[in-house]
Amino acid sequence: MFSKNNAPAPASKSADAAPRKTASRTSSGVPSILASDLVITGEIATDGDVQVEGRLDGNITAMSLTIGEQGAVNGTIKAETLLVRGKVTGKINASSVELAETANVTADIVQDHLTIANGAFFDGKCSRRNKPAAAAPAKKAAAKA
Repeated sequence: MFSKNNAPAPASKSADAAPRKTASRTSSGVPSILASDLVITGEIATDGDVQVEGRLDGNITAMSLTIGEQGAVNGTIKAETLLVRGKVTGKINASSVELAETANVTADIVQDHLTIANGAFFDGKCSRRNKPAAAAPAKKAAAKA
């Protein structure tokens, strides 16, 4: 009943199973949240999603970044998708950028897709990373004429 072979085996199997479940849960897209009372000075780099409710003085690289209404980033942002509800000062390089009504952005933006809601504050330059495919043939046709 209490043999040496039976007791350790279930414990080691359950210990091995727990890290696998944790690893798959972190890759499910659950964002890392920087709380409103948190101030970070430095850089953040991740392949995952980040939500900033506090303040970051430094650069951030993430797959998806959301800056909450009370959140602030002072630095360079590199992301695939960016939603700004708070304050950004610096530079932005993202595929898709959305500035909500409450956004306050003083930055140069390099993007593929930009949405600015009524009421958002934006001061800076914006430029596209990639030219639209439809515009290239139109320019060639205009050059031939």
